[in-house]
This record gives sequence, C-alpha cells and structure tokens, in this order.
Amino acid sequence: MKKLITFIALISALFAYKPIENYIYSMPKQALNNIEIQDLKHMREEEKLARDVYLTLYEKWRLPVFKNISKSESWHMHMIKVLLDKYGLNDPVAKTGDRVGVFTNQKLQKLYYKLVNEGSKSVINALKVGATIEDLDIKDLDEAINRTDNQDIKTVYANLRHGSENHMRAFVGLLRRYGGDYTPQFISQEEFNAIINSKKSVKNVLRQKINNYTLNEKVLRVYTLPGLRRGVTWIMLDVESHGNVVKVALAPTWVLNKADIHPGDYVVINGYQGPYSFIVCNIKDNTSGFEYQSKTKRCMR
Repeated sequence: MKKLITFIALISALFAYKPIENYIYSMPKQALNNIEIQDLKHMREEEKLARDVYLTLYEKWRLPVFKNISKSESWHMHMIKVLLDKYGLNDPVAKTGDRVGVFTNQKLQKLYYKLVNEGSKSVINALKVGATIEDLDIKDLDEAINRTDNQDIKTVYANLRHGSENHMRAFVGLLRRYGGDYTPQFISQEEFNAIINSKKSVKNVLRQKINNYTLNEKVLRVYTLPGLRRGVTWIMLDVESHGNVVKVALAPTWVLNKADIHPGDYVVINGYQGPYSFIVCNIKDNTSGFEYQSKTKRCMR
C-alpha cells in the first residue's frame, strides 16, 4: 500500500503547472445546476475508481498495462478536479484523503470491492475488469455530456472519453492475446465494435487545442535546467498565469545562446504541453522586443 501511495504522489507532482489548466480556466464560466454538480463529483470518484482498481490489480499481476493506464486515470481525476476548483465545488476525494480503495460514493465503494475481487481471480478476469471499467466510463461520460451545456465541462468530458476508448482498445487487445474476449455491458455492441476496430490514433482533445494555446503573462524567473537527454541544457522561464506558475521550456542552449528576457517582462508565448513543462514554438517579449521561433517539426506543423 505504501508503494501505491508513493506512486500516486509522484504522478500528482508531475501534473503541476499545466497550461491545459489555464485553457479550461480561460473558457466562459457558466451556471451549474444540481445535476451538473452531481455529475462532476461522480466522475471525479469514478475516475478514481479506475485508477485505484488498476493500481491494485497491478500489484497483483504486475501487468504493465494496469500501471500505464492508472497514470492516465490520475490525469483524468486531475482534470475533473480543475473543474471542481473552477466552480468552487467540494472535492469528494479530499474527504477520503485520496486513499486507495476508499470512496464517499457507496455504490462506487461496493463496485471497487466487486471489481478487485473479480480481477484477482485470474489475469483474464483482471483484463475483463479493465474493459468493464472503460465500458462504464464511456457510458457515464456520454450521459454527463448530454446533461450539460457548459463548454468547459463538455471539453474535459470529451477528452476523458477519448482516453477511455484508447484504454478499452488496450485491455481488449491484450485480453484477446490471452485467449479471452469481452462483451460490452453498458454501451451498444455497435459502438463497442467501432471503438475496437478503429485505429489507436484518436487525438486528445485538450492537447490538440493546447498546441496553439497562447500565454500572455509576466516572467517571474529565467534560468537553465538539464534536459532529458544527456548533455542538453534548456533555457527555462517561470511565468505567472492565473495565479499559478507555469514552467516554460524556451530552447536548448545549443540552439539559442542567449534570450533577451528578464524577470518582470511580459511575454506572449505559443506552444504545446511537453512531459514536464510548456514548450515554446514562438515567443515575443513585449518589454524588450525579443522574438524567437522554434524550427522543430512539432512547431512547423
């Protein structure tokens, strides 16, 4: 259990300072009705259900698919939390201290025990449990999307749904390699077939939008930081945005020797979300006049 908690803490740390959050915050804030509020709280814990079951089944079977997809579920939880914070709603996960396998929603609590028990019987059963969770998630997300007219909520839900489709393909594909199969319980057979037979190239809605996301904010700090590849050092900026600090990777020092950017300057940045920071495609310092355009393939698309 300590390993699970440590793993959750690590994933939570990696989700700090995401410009995607700012994109959701920048969208119009619309009134919520009771159904929309309950849906948000339910989806927060339903995504936790998926994460917790996958973490527990990974401990049992050591199949990488459970560990990998649990990371995505942590991200799904995080994005629902962004919406809860935006609308000033209480977080049901906070009430339980985000302990693995503990829920305020008693239906989800019982479902957690049922799924873990079933998934602990065999590897095939565990993979069927994974497919079942994604099946339920897609159904619930579709219903929640139809019950809201808030574009920020619809955007997050749609993003989570694309992720669930990819997860279902992963579970069912591996299940079939083990000689098993899955029959949908919550979505139609036709929809299930369409998901399974489609290519694993469904684009992440938020990341697609964030590719052209613009930050127009104040620089707090300019510094350098070792990159992921050995011997590579990046020029980094800490930028204030919506009360948060966004870590921005400007360029490797071998590409850009010096940047005329200083703390207190106001910059306009266009780029995309990388693994650990926002990566610049182009930037203009409205204070100093400095401009930079990246020539990487990702930025030239």
